[in-house]
Amino acid sequence: MLSSLANPEHWVPLAVIGPAIVAVLAVAELRPGPWILPGAKVLAVGTLLAEFCWWGAAIVEHRWYLKYNLPLHLCEFGSFMLAGALWSRRRLLVEISYFWGVGGTLQGLFTPDIPSHFPYFVYFQYYVEHGFIVLGAFYLVIAMRIFPAPGAVLRVSTFTAAYAVVVGLVDYVTGGNYLFLRRIPATGTLFDYLGPWPWYIVSCTILAVLIFTLLYLPFRNANRLPVDLAHAQ
Repeated sequence: MLSSLANPEHWVPLAVIGPAIVAVLAVAELRPGPWILPGAKVLAVGTLLAEFCWWGAAIVEHRWYLKYNLPLHLCEFGSFMLAGALWSRRRLLVEISYFWGVGGTLQGLFTPDIPSHFPYFVYFQYYVEHGFIVLGAFYLVIAMRIFPAPGAVLRVSTFTAAYAVVVGLVDYVTGGNYLFLRRIPATGTLFDYLGPWPWYIVSCTILAVLIFTLLYLPFRNANRLPVDLAHAQ
């Protein structure tokens, strides 16, 4: 993990994405206004376009396969959840997007599992999409002020577990490795420290619940505040 961060291919994108996210959130915090909601829709469209570009590149390069290219990894499926949250402002979608985006996709930025290197298109697509997802996750709670409600950890944990079961069935049928349920990524990631298969799935489940809980803590009392901008459903 540390060796990947020492590689300019990885830290240079982070040096661009990090300040960009901070700048957008700082402006939203210091200069809120009617631009917040249109900004959310721009983020939603941008995130989906980044995901569609992944599909397009695979099709154009004749490397689209059921076992590799279905949008079932947490970040890829999460891009649709995030777009829905940014567009509809439904609280459950917000909770899923926030926990998945900050708890999962952010880790993916620091320990990327990218099939191509700079300057190939997929390299840029990976960082753009992951950057959009992390920005969108924070944008929901900071700019739009839609906070996770009481019970959010249980709801998102249950949804995630059910989703993993469905994806596990897809892995079995297609021979894929979506959600890394069959083996850990070849690149250095947090999975390397969670034990061998299948125990790392149990470790990852426990860790996910702990991370979701920590992410909820800043908002445990904020739910009493009115959501004046978002009018979350």
